Amino acid sequence: MIKKMVIYVLLLGAAPSTAYADPFVQAAGEGRIIITGLHTNSPTGFGDNGKVIDIPDYHQDQVYFQAEYGLTNNLTLLATPSYQGVDVNGTDKTSGLGYTDIGARYRIFHDDNWTVSLQGLVRIPGVKRADRAAQVGRTDAEYDMRAGVGYSFGSSFISLEGGYRLRAGDPPNEFHADFTIGTRLTSRLMLMVASYNTFSDGRGINVFNQVYRYDDVYPSLVYDITKHFSVQAGYFATFSGRNALRQRGPALGLWVKF
Repeated sequence: MIKKMVIYVLLLGAAPSTAYADPFVQAAGEGRIIITGLHTNSPTGFGDNGKVIDIPDYHQDQVYFQAEYGLTNNLTLLATPSYQGVDVNGTDKTSGLGYTDIGARYRIFHDDNWTVSLQGLVRIPGVKRADRAAQVGRTDAEYDMRAGVGYSFGSSFISLEGGYRLRAGDPPNEFHADFTIGTRLTSRLMLMVASYNTFSDGRGINVFNQVYRYDDVYPSLVYDITKHFSVQAGYFATFSGRNALRQRGPALGLWVKF
């Protein structure tokens, strides 16, 4: 029973990347790298009816290296390798390379306030283990396509993204809807609140034969040490879901602009 529950929550409740995604592009010849570390714990999950249920304690450590570079003023290249470590009560610990995202974001419209862009990513799986594939993450290639709209006003911005993720193998495809708002509290300090929302496109096959969703919120503060270096601190939480983990945990980040 425990083994079945462990596989169940791991397959349907893996945490999404908390790297800062947005519809904005980098200027030609400029870029940034955001290194984000996240530790989450999930002693409970969301059942099929969306109510909180007990599950074996699930601990996950993730590190993302999100790199963006402006090839032109409208085209930004993207690469995000990641590391993942998972520890679930009653099973062996597993760690290794997670997904590596490679792709680009293209700005199709902009004016003084508005930005509209399209983004495409190929997600290359990392560590594979046939005996416990789910514990290291989903281990088949994925293809992520999304459109984003951003609005800047004064020292604040709002961005909204909608996307669809094609997933090879047994899992179902996914819809994604992400929202971020940011505002400068001072000349050096920015408050950001991001919401990441994932919905399965029906059911997959085998152990993925469940409809699921999870809704995460990630408030954080970003402090500019210099014009090239910033630090970020926040808290990640899954506030609702269905057949998913109920994760909580701190996140720390380092931004490098060049």
